[in-house]
Amino acid sequence: MEYVFDVFFEECFDKMERSGLSSRAGRRDIISHLNSVISGCIQGRQTATTQLAVGLAVTSAIDYHSRMKGDNYEVCLMGKYHNVLYIALRITWDWGLEDSTIVRNLLDEIFKCEKTFERLFLGALFGCNAPHFIAGWKSDFNDQDENLRAVVFFLHHSAKARAIYPTYSYAYQRLRQTKFIDVPIESCGKASPLRVALQASAPDVVLILLRHGANPCPDDGGASPVLSLLEKLAECENRCYPFQLVSCLKLLLRTVRMVELPYKPHLYAVRKEMFHTKYEALLEDGLLPPDQVYGVPTLKHTCRCLVRDVLRDNFQLPGGVLKLPLPRKMQKYIDLLD
Repeated sequence: MEYVFDVFFEECFDKMERSGLSSRAGRRDIISHLNSVISGCIQGRQTATTQLAVGLAVTSAIDYHSRMKGDNYEVCLMGKYHNVLYIALRITWDWGLEDSTIVRNLLDEIFKCEKTFERLFLGALFGCNAPHFIAGWKSDFNDQDENLRAVVFFLHHSAKARAIYPTYSYAYQRLRQTKFIDVPIESCGKASPLRVALQASAPDVVLILLRHGANPCPDDGGASPVLSLLEKLAECENRCYPFQLVSCLKLLLRTVRMVELPYKPHLYAVRKEMFHTKYEALLEDGLLPPDQVYGVPTLKHTCRCLVRDVLRDNFQLPGGVLKLPLPRKMQKYIDLLD
C-alpha cells in the first residue's frame, strides 16, 4: 500500500505546474482524488484499516516533500512541493488520524519551512477568508468553526506528542523551545495565537487556547496581555465596556495569580495607590478584583493557578484535569469552565 501512495504523489505532482496548488480549488481537487485512493485501499484490502491507510498516505506526503527538499540542498522549493503538506494536513483532519507521532512529523515538516503555523491558526481566529487578505492564501477549511475544530484536533495531538519548536525568546534573547500552541504568528507581528485572539476580542477562542495550555504571559516581545486589556477598557468612554473585551479579561484573570505592573511594587500601600490611580473605574465597576492586584489572592484561586502551571509544563491540559482525584465541580474550576 505504501507503493500506491508513493506512485500517487510522484505521478500526480510530476505533471502538475509549480503553481498548481496555489488555489484552494486546486488543493481540494487533489484532496478529493487522494480520499478516493485511500477509500480504494481500504476496500481493496481486508487487512487495511482506515487508520493504517491514512497514516501511510500522510507519511508518503511528508516523504515526498522531504525528497524534493533534499534534491534542492535542503531548501524547500515551495509552490506545489510545499503545499503537499497542506494536502496531508487536510487528509489528517478529514479522517481523524489517531497516530500522534505521524501528526507531529507533519507539523515538524511544516515548521522547518515556515517557522510558524499561521496557515492553521489564522482561519480559526479571523474566519476562512481573512487569511487571503492577511497572508495572501485561503484557508483549506470550509468555515471558521471547522477551522477552529481542526486547531483543537492538532492541539490535542501536539500535546500528546509533546511537540516543541525553537522560537526567539525576548526574555532570554535567544532561541528557546516553545510549545505548538505558543508558536508566534508571523503575519501578526510575531504575536502568539493567544495574544492575537485577545486583540481580536474573541473570548471563545481565548477560552479554547487557555484550556489547552496557552501561556497567559507569552514571551513574544509584547506587553502583559492583562495590562493590554486593562488599558483598552480604561479608554472606554462613559464606562461603556464592550462585552467581548470584558469576557476576555475575566477568562485571562482565571489563569493569572496576581496582576503585576511593569515595575512590580511590593508594598501594599504603594500597589494600592498605583492601581487606583490607573484603573480606579475598573476597580469600582468590579472588572478588576482587588485581591488580584493589591490584596491576597484566595487560596482556591492560587491552587488553581499552581495546578494548571504543573499540568501545562507536562503537556497535560486540558485532558490531565479529568485524571485528578477531585470532585467534578473542582475539576471544572481548574479547567476554567466554572
